[in-house]
Amino acid sequence: MTLRVVAHLRAQEGKGAELGEALTGLIEPTRAEPGNISYELLASLDDERDYTFVEEYQDGDALDAHMNTPHVQAAIAAMPELVEGGLDLRTYRLIG
Repeated sequence: MTLRVVAHLRAQEGKGAELGEALTGLIEPTRAEPGNISYELLASLDDERDYTFVEEYQDGDALDAHMNTPHVQAAIAAMPELVEGGLDLRTYRLIG
């Protein structure tokens, strides 16, 4: 079963560009991962601090592998200094 993930992050005040750079650095290595179907980073038109990933993986194992890659672990370690309120990560299955 394919999984869809929506991950929302809001940068701390004055850290929008820095968070955007860090998140952009995840795109290429994630798209190269086995089991990744799509990985898109969206930036809000209304709020320079607002970012959302829309992701799709072949299955839960592929998502687990993604979360444990060195590039994701490094980004998670940097989040406390860049992200306001933490990561809002939601996982979905397609029903229609």
